[in-house]
Amino acid sequence: MQVSKNRYWNLLGLAGFVICLAFSKGLAEKKRAWTNEDSFKMKSIRDLSVSPDNELLLFVVSERDVEDNRYYSSIWILPTKGGEPKPLTKAKGGDSNPRWSPNGEGIAFFSSDDGGSGLWVMNRDGSQKRKITNFETSNAYLGSRGNKLSWSPDGKRIAYNAAGPRYYANKPTPEGPPNGNDVLFVDRLLYKAFYYYSDMRRTYVWVISADGGNPEQICFGDYDYHSISWSPDGKWIACASNRTGKDDFNANNDICLLSTEGKELVQLTHTIGPEYQMVWSRDGSRIAYLGRERDHRSKESDAELKKVYVMSVSGGSPVNLTAPLDRWSSSPQWSSDGSTVYFTAQNSGKIGLYAAPVEGGTARPVMDEVGQVTSYCLGEDGEIFYVFTDNTQPPEIYRTNMDGGGKRKLTELNTAFAEEVEITKSERFSYPSFDGLDIEGWILRPYNFEPNKKYPMVFAVHGGPHGQYGYRISGQFQLYAANGYVVVFTNPRGSTGRGQKFSDMCVGDLAGGDYKDLMAGVDYVLGTYEFIDPDQLGVTGGSYGGYMANWIVTQTDRFKASVAISSISNLISAWSQGCNSLWFESDMGFIPFEDYERAWAASPLKYVKNCRTPTLFINGAWDFCTHVSQAEEMFTALKKLGVDAVLAIYPNEGHGVRNQPRHTFDYHERALAWFDKYLK
Repeated sequence: MQVSKNRYWNLLGLAGFVICLAFSKGLAEKKRAWTNEDSFKMKSIRDLSVSPDNELLLFVVSERDVEDNRYYSSIWILPTKGGEPKPLTKAKGGDSNPRWSPNGEGIAFFSSDDGGSGLWVMNRDGSQKRKITNFETSNAYLGSRGNKLSWSPDGKRIAYNAAGPRYYANKPTPEGPPNGNDVLFVDRLLYKAFYYYSDMRRTYVWVISADGGNPEQICFGDYDYHSISWSPDGKWIACASNRTGKDDFNANNDICLLSTEGKELVQLTHTIGPEYQMVWSRDGSRIAYLGRERDHRSKESDAELKKVYVMSVSGGSPVNLTAPLDRWSSSPQWSSDGSTVYFTAQNSGKIGLYAAPVEGGTARPVMDEVGQVTSYCLGEDGEIFYVFTDNTQPPEIYRTNMDGGGKRKLTELNTAFAEEVEITKSERFSYPSFDGLDIEGWILRPYNFEPNKKYPMVFAVHGGPHGQYGYRISGQFQLYAANGYVVVFTNPRGSTGRGQKFSDMCVGDLAGGDYKDLMAGVDYVLGTYEFIDPDQLGVTGGSYGGYMANWIVTQTDRFKASVAISSISNLISAWSQGCNSLWFESDMGFIPFEDYERAWAASPLKYVKNCRTPTLFINGAWDFCTHVSQAEEMFTALKKLGVDAVLAIYPNEGHGVRNQPRHTFDYHERALAWFDKYLK
């Protein structure tokens, strides 16, 4: 009996030791909480392309440095069969748009130095870097744009986009970009850009020898020519150009072909909707592109989904490859045999990779994981290289077969960061809205979550309204979760990722059904997750999300704090103050002076007397998408009403306060402190 008893205590002691060891190991492996600095440590990866010999993968790595207050981007290379990636340009540079020469021995790219922006070339190993020309760019608002740099198929010349002169009264003038001392003479509606006043210069196509020399301008007149692609036979450069003569009043780009000597222009499309991002088939017989079918499109957020089309260069009707899929699509690329077009598409918070036969028909998913494909390219040996991220894994490069099998991770550029910091996973939920429509959303639990505690909640609304939340990492959401907040975000009607009908549901009804969807989401999470404190709710959003934040606090008192970023308060004045008056016309279906009462009825400022919610307004001083005066109108009204309000205006900033990392860092800190003040 004594032996058995001793054995019992020995076993109990051993079990306790194992438990303690496991617990201490768990503590040792526990990751630290996300900090504001961490939002600037993740590297982004984009612009993938494979060398013609299929041996090397080219890409761009971008970083944000708060201490230097700079954005940096550098060009990297990676063996396609596996190996260590290495930079070809300096880490703290401003390099972008790398493009392989046809023989794969050279790389052209854009870079900046003391002489300004320039077109550079280098060998494939990064040696013999040399600038072959300087150029200037225009800040004029062109909306969606595609490729800016393209080699001739023989490798002897390079085409690129650069700015020409300003135009006043349909005549070119020699002035350069405006500065604070200039008198700005305006005879165009588009005298504002997303950031600052527009220089009103046209964008043209220029061609230069790959060895350098004098560049040649091959298009002229009071039109823009952008999104360029050189034809395989070397005779034409495809571009997008608005030929209506009324590009202040519409966004109707058409596909045009420029002869490389500048002597001929052929307009391929004459549609009422815009075309974007043309890509030639390898045999030069067809062009794949993005397009829309409706008139009166916006240059920015738009209800109509972008679709992938293919058309013959010799004419005929284009084929809509994405019609059966009914999803917002982007980034078309041709298979090497010309039988298939690949593209990315949004789908319920995901961004997947799809392939469609050029004759049309069913588009098959190639990569439809719970996450987002943010960049990709096709190899010559039947493989796909792509950048993938999800709600806990930062972006990295992967390789897979054309059927989506054999996935292999190729880079570890963000691995050390992900192993050190706790990245809170968002959990998906869905709920019925007021009319039974199913709405999807996500919730982040706080760091060191305890199920029996009550936590304050930050409810976030996305911009657009035609955009989507989904499976990627938001530094600001992670910061809130790390500081003890539940974070909830949803995709109300009008969001992309659910098809055309869903996207159209807010058109003509801004702050109508989508507001009800949002409030139904708040009711759902409060009824489902008992750890949310219903008396400690905050709301935030940027752009259209800022508009909705302003709307919400004038309709209900349930939120105790609001942070409105790049917001709108008055649809009547916002229509003329912004750089994109087409947005109101496409999403509301009329011009404010045609129905002032209806525009005013959808403006938060009309109901501002109802607001009791302390509000922090964040705005760039030169935000001409949602002008700072929109925040000023709401701020002034709240101050007069005795509601606590603060307006933070960031100098030299545009839409979203993202030009300077220090400013972004600061507004993240201010937003967190504002919620801490009123929700804790």
